[in-house]
Amino acid sequence: MTDDPAVAQRLARWVERDAVVGLDAELTQTRHQLAERDAEVRDLRARVEQLGNRLAQLELERNALQHQVTATQRPPISRRVYRTTRTSAGRVLRAIGLR
Repeated sequence: MTDDPAVAQRLARWVERDAVVGLDAELTQTRHQLAERDAEVRDLRARVEQLGNRLAQLELERNALQHQVTATQRPPISRRVYRTTRTSAGRVLRAIGLR
């Protein structure tokens, strides 16, 4: 091989250019991966928001169903009115001495 300084300089420039091209390619690839991750994060945030909305909706439905269950466990109003009236009438009758 020749120890020509021009050849050595040319090789050094090529090595430097190759290094710059390699770093640029690596930077481009990293930016692409970052953009993909950003898109994934946006998708996940949208999904979390959807799930949060669905959870709120389910909680409202659960509360409405719980209210219905509680209402069905209470005696009908007619029975409650009858019992109250009967109890009151019994008290009145006892108070006036008829019972």
